[in-house]
Amino acid sequence: MSKVVLHIGTHKTATTTIQDTFHKNAGLLAEHGLVYPRLGNVTGHHGLVMDWGWLPEVYRLPSGSLGSLQQLNDMYSDQDVTLFLSSEEFSRGDPAALVDFQAVREALSGFDEIEVLCTLRIQWQFLQSVYLETSKIKNPPRPSEFARQAMKSGICDGLWVDYTRLLDHLEQSFSPDEITFLDYETCRSAKGGIIGAFLAHLSVPIEVEDLAPVNGGASNVSPLSLASFAANVLSEPHVAPGWLVTLTGDAIRNHYGQEIKPCVFSSEEYKRLETHFETLNESLGQRRNGHQASFSLTASAESRPDVFRNHLNWDFWLRAGRRLTSELAQLK
Repeated sequence: MSKVVLHIGTHKTATTTIQDTFHKNAGLLAEHGLVYPRLGNVTGHHGLVMDWGWLPEVYRLPSGSLGSLQQLNDMYSDQDVTLFLSSEEFSRGDPAALVDFQAVREALSGFDEIEVLCTLRIQWQFLQSVYLETSKIKNPPRPSEFARQAMKSGICDGLWVDYTRLLDHLEQSFSPDEITFLDYETCRSAKGGIIGAFLAHLSVPIEVEDLAPVNGGASNVSPLSLASFAANVLSEPHVAPGWLVTLTGDAIRNHYGQEIKPCVFSSEEYKRLETHFETLNESLGQRRNGHQASFSLTASAESRPDVFRNHLNWDFWLRAGRRLTSELAQLK
């Protein structure tokens, strides 16, 4: 039997860690029946999405997206292997970048089985991670605007936040039984973490310890959330430099404690996000009932924030300002 697994993200669910690790260990994985092809110049398979939206040229594959998918089909669909293709760009919700999954499916039609695999996070965590990722390339809108857009449209920065709509899109091309949603928190707490959860789901009979680690086992790690927010405020309208994020991070830890769990949303925005998406997530779980055993989105008590944006009081900003003044004086 041949099988192809489309790992479509979502963004900020350890996709880069999975891609880096599987790329590094492609030879060992192949020995156990899991093929992770090395395509192009990056570890993720983002070139397979280039046909449906703008992405950096470094991702482009010589045969294009559909041409490359067809080549992979011709190469592996008659073998007793599982082909694992991974790009979070498959899961974009921007109408201008929606992937034609029917065309993808047809290009991979030689496989005996196809599975769409997608990891989801509780929305406030997902939105916070998107805010932090956006902060690396531009000074983003304030977190309150992120929350407002997400609750109004179900999409933020071109990404699905209402996961029922993502499921609607997938079910236009795949049957419910061909779609698997994984809960991010459950995967994180699994034996071996995210990588261990994926190895188990894919029935690869090896342990995380058998794999050569990449970037200490965690790639593209986000900075302390409120540190990024504070640095963005101080840098507007420019991108906050890394040294400033480090400075504000030190100031926040010194002020609120070294082990804080911060949130870029205010405590009131956090409550509204939880309330708004709770019903949608319950609907998602009900739709998956019968196709996946007891799927639900969870948020562990350990991950709940204890310092919110509205807790950044005048005393903190005064301390941060003093540290910034001292840092700038040393640079002169």
